[in-house]
Formats: sequence, C-alpha cells, structure tokens
Amino acid sequence: MSSTPRDSSTWLVGLPCPSDDSRIVWLYYVVGEAPDSAEALCAAVRRANSASERDTRGQVPVEPDRAEVRRIRHHVLGDFALEAS
Repeated sequence: MSSTPRDSSTWLVGLPCPSDDSRIVWLYYVVGEAPDSAEALCAAVRRANSASERDTRGQVPVEPDRAEVRRIRHHVLGDFALEAS
C-alpha cells in the first residue's frame, strides 16, 4: 500500500513521565511538519516543557531519552499506520 505524500512529515511522539505513585505515564504528541524523527522529538519535548503542560503535571519532567517516535502514514485506501523511525 502506498502512502499519500502530504503526511510524510507527521509524527507520533511518546514521552515517558514518572507519576506521583512511581509509575510511568506516557504522554503522546502529534507533531506535523517535522522533516525527521529528531526534529519531531525536539518539538514534542518543547511542548511537554511548556509552562501549561508542566503545571498540569506538577512540574514533573518528561524523559526524552526513552521516547518513542513513529511516523504516521495515511494510506490511499484511508487507513493509518505507525512506522518505526
């Protein structure tokens, strides 16, 4: 199946974040217009570190070194797929 060209720069970035009870909570961000996975990760970390996001989490930092980054592909027949970066 082929993908449409317009979605080639859309990414799903998962960032782990420790919770109050020592569990890991994953925060997911959809990042558009990033040319590669490294830029998508940077954009997601910037969003996660914004004042409003940090206030919501109680100032707990995300762990970008354990991030998961996937390219979002929209196939011609309408389905979506996540591809490893």
